[in-house]
Amino acid sequence: MLRRWWFMERLRPAVPAQPSRELSKEQQQLVLDEWATARERLDRLVSARVTAVGDMLRTAELPLSPGPLGTRFGSDPHAEDDCAWAFDAFQAAGKLLDEAADLPDLAAAAVLADRALERFAAVHARAAGQPVPKAAQRCFYNPLHTAAEDAHSPVRKQHRRQARRRTGPREAAADRRPACPSCRRAILAGQAPDVLPALVPVKLSRLRTARVLVPYYSVPQQWSLWSVCACGAYGDEWPSLVLRGEHRKRAAAARKA
Repeated sequence: MLRRWWFMERLRPAVPAQPSRELSKEQQQLVLDEWATARERLDRLVSARVTAVGDMLRTAELPLSPGPLGTRFGSDPHAEDDCAWAFDAFQAAGKLLDEAADLPDLAAAAVLADRALERFAAVHARAAGQPVPKAAQRCFYNPLHTAAEDAHSPVRKQHRRQARRRTGPREAAADRRPACPSCRRAILAGQAPDVLPALVPVKLSRLRTARVLVPYYSVPQQWSLWSVCACGAYGDEWPSLVLRGEHRKRAAAARKA
């Protein structure tokens, strides 16, 4: 998605990229058009994914509201909390889909819907006495990519042992964050990974503000819930924050900037 942005010479994950002071209205419109096209496409994909997850949860008989589950799942001490979290995560995914202000909101909707399904699958696996499926580790650079490579897999461990004495800056960068195979290959080749972008305001002058696309994880936390958690992939607090409307508050702060 948006592998090359015409106004960015290279990826700068620490801070939003600053546009040229000579950014023209035509260039600004190109940015907005590119963002709108990406949003329309992503909205369709995420809507289909959230709907599919909802169908699977209904087939699996996810309760319509949290409630006592002890009689249903036996002695599992985590069943009730896990099902309640799955319910909240799916509700939050639907809320994000309806209220998304930017691409990371849509990505978070897909991530939370998938995590709801993973959590409920874990409850059913424990109830059936089966091994709990391992939750997917998502690509930090774009959580919508395929699963990140498992850093603890035997192949990766062997590779690290062999490469320990010749690790360079590219290898170190590739290991710094969970990355899907495609993004990892790009980093090892000295290229920018295919990062999920976000639209942020940047002041050009006292009276003029432009909106530019930057890596989602470089957005200030006061403007986005998603810059520190790979769009809800890590941590369990995000569904409750979404249901309280925190994503709207931070999006409003960005619009006022």
